[in-house]
Amino acid sequence: SYSSPAVKFETASSGIATFLEAYRDLIWGMQWLLAPAILFTLSLVISNSISISVRERRMEFAVLKVLGYRPWQILFLVLTEAILVGVLSGTVSAGGTYLMVNHMLGGLKFPIAFFGTFYIAAAAWWWGAAIGGGTALAGSIGPAWAARTVRVADIFAKTA
Repeated sequence: SYSSPAVKFETASSGIATFLEAYRDLIWGMQWLLAPAILFTLSLVISNSISISVRERRMEFAVLKVLGYRPWQILFLVLTEAILVGVLSGTVSAGGTYLMVNHMLGGLKFPIAFFGTFYIAAAAWWWGAAIGGGTALAGSIGPAWAARTVRVADIFAKTA
């Protein structure tokens, strides 16, 4: 029996793996192409905004140097500000996403194969803070170095 036509069967895990094979390249692209591109873009945005902030506050950095601040202290101030903003924004965005998806929406419904509902892990809180801080650090090193190298004579010569 079951020979005309022949019955072909497989285990559930094999069937699901075959079904999800079509999504493998899409997931790979999201993990190794899209996510780094997003982080690079965020670093550029942060770099641009910190650069504008440093340019607008050149006079303040010159005054700090006159008051005795060392270049590494000015570098530290700019980096600390950027990292603080990055960590806070990463925590707020990851935490907001966690709360919205898990508690308000009850998870993301994804009825494919054995998947029922996707939840965001509680580790999203610290991942958001870490990625926000790392991205802010990467994007603010250049502007912080520019703030560190502000020349007092050049700044005060333009204001006289």
